[in-house]
Amino acid sequence: MTGGPLRDPEVYGFPPPVGLPELRWLGPDYVSVLLYDLTQGLLRQDSGTQILGVRCDAEPDLQAAADHAGVIRAHDARFRLEIYLQDGVGRPWRLHGQWTYEGRDLGSPAASITHHWELYSAEGV
Repeated sequence: MTGGPLRDPEVYGFPPPVGLPELRWLGPDYVSVLLYDLTQGLLRQDSGTQILGVRCDAEPDLQAAADHAGVIRAHDARFRLEIYLQDGVGRPWRLHGQWTYEGRDLGSPAASITHHWELYSAEGV
């Protein structure tokens, strides 16, 4: 699912999910969710991509906002990542960037979670 049929990617530097209760809005295992979403985005660009490894370079930047009653309804989670992959023709790459989740209206029927990738650099390795 996350690394193609041959292998799952190596994962480094992510704080354990139990240590980040602020990320429960992403589910019980935020790392698996992130890897799945990241993989799907890369596969849309190149269906032959294989993610070999993902490293979280820093503690996630977590921000929350409460509504007028003091209930937290919005969360942002930003992850600085280094991604090692092989493209569809077999070339190895290292990508540096930031993966962001934005949760809005959480705990309500209008809840939504979006995500996006900001590429800082891409190097052939």
